[in-house]
Amino acid sequence: MNEREFKSLRVSLKKYGQTKPIQVRAVKDGYEIVGGYHTWKGLKELGAKEIEVNITKLNDDEARLFSLQDNIHGQDQILKLGKLVFELNQRGYSLKKIAEAVGKEEQELKDALDIVKMEIEGKMKKLKEELKKENLVEISFITDKDPRQSIKTFIEEVKAFAHSKGVEVESVKEKINKNRVTVALITFNVTGPQNKTIEKALQDVMKKDEISKVEALVKICSSVT
Repeated sequence: MNEREFKSLRVSLKKYGQTKPIQVRAVKDGYEIVGGYHTWKGLKELGAKEIEVNITKLNDDEARLFSLQDNIHGQDQILKLGKLVFELNQRGYSLKKIAEAVGKEEQELKDALDIVKMEIEGKMKKLKEELKKENLVEISFITDKDPRQSIKTFIEEVKAFAHSKGVEVESVKEKINKNRVTVALITFNVTGPQNKTIEKALQDVMKKDEISKVEALVKICSSVT
């Protein structure tokens, strides 16, 4: 739930109270909520001392699927559905099993996955267009030693730092001030290598998980958020 939906739920709980039990399952240290988390949270914030529950006998996989079904009914957003289906699909759940758990047709789940893939492809296309633009970083430094010698050391240090941040330095322009021999200016072009870094990350995921480029894009983007 987003903040607006949760506030609406709290208003309803305050006015009408709990209208249906939340779903829990017994675990080692007590009970785990598998359905109705936001109801529990809302009642707790309203100061409720007792909450009605229904104790279910679900294993880990069944609990995960039940929780998915409960969330989908609560938010019914096609993109979130697609991302959840993709995640479970990567864990080994078939579309048929997920469809049965959430009460939807397999084709509807496939359509949700396609929409997610289209969204990711659109974002990547926009990112690549941005990467084509000139992206220069200028760094100036002052040295008491011979600037032509110092600049070589400085460049190597900057390259190492850039690499540690996931960016490779593509080209370097040196400019030494003739009037003040202790000042040097370096211009770095880091546009192209960013794209190379992204492509390398995609290839690594594709090779490791044996999936397509689009699936790799979805996996990487869904793990960030």
